Amino acid sequence: MRFKLDFHPLAPIDLAEASAWYERRESGVGSRFEAEAKDMFRHLSEDALLYAVRFFDIRRVNLRKFPYGVFYFVADDVVVVLGVLHGARDTEEELSRRREIYG
Repeated sequence: MRFKLDFHPLAPIDLAEASAWYERRESGVGSRFEAEAKDMFRHLSEDALLYAVRFFDIRRVNLRKFPYGVFYFVADDVVVVLGVLHGARDTEEELSRRREIYG
């Protein structure tokens, strides 16, 4: 099954902030981070159900080369990306707030 992608308004901000942080440390790393995240988004459109539910109905897939996860849920034929967050962050409360706007 192929899913449509939708993004919480804060998800692109998460991505941009993390990318900028990496880019400040070393030129080109932020671009690689963004490319990996966007590649993961493309995979989610086909493989969203492969990844385990972390809490409630929110799933997480880890980026391969960076300590970040893409957090999302599936509703009918849509994958809603809630955020791209660092793995060490306490994400449950933040993602629960983000999830609430979708009912």
